Amino acid sequence: MKGAVETMMGILMLAWMAVFGTLYITASLNTQQAQRYHAAVVAEIEASGLADSVIESCKEQAIKNGYSSLDVKKIQTIYGYPCALVELDYRYTIPVLDLLLDHHIKGYAR
Repeated sequence: MKGAVETMMGILMLAWMAVFGTLYITASLNTQQAQRYHAAVVAEIEASGLADSVIESCKEQAIKNGYSSLDVKKIQTIYGYPCALVELDYRYTIPVLDLLLDHHIKGYAR
């Protein structure tokens, strides 16, 4: 009887680990997707020469893609060259744990 209980506990622990491992991997993939999207936005803004129309288009597309927001602030370097601070806000979720965190990624378009 002791062996059956230990086996059952082992199976339950493996199932528990499989579920949470899958949830963690899914959340990590969402983070990786947000990082790739941010890099694509930075590249697009750089290729356009910091054009306002492209920045607005990227902001609209970020909302359509399900991200919380995309903020682009035009700034200048200390040498007077134009650049932009690009911040992408997204949600990091693990539903079973009821974990919902807001994350953001920052980068510069030059």
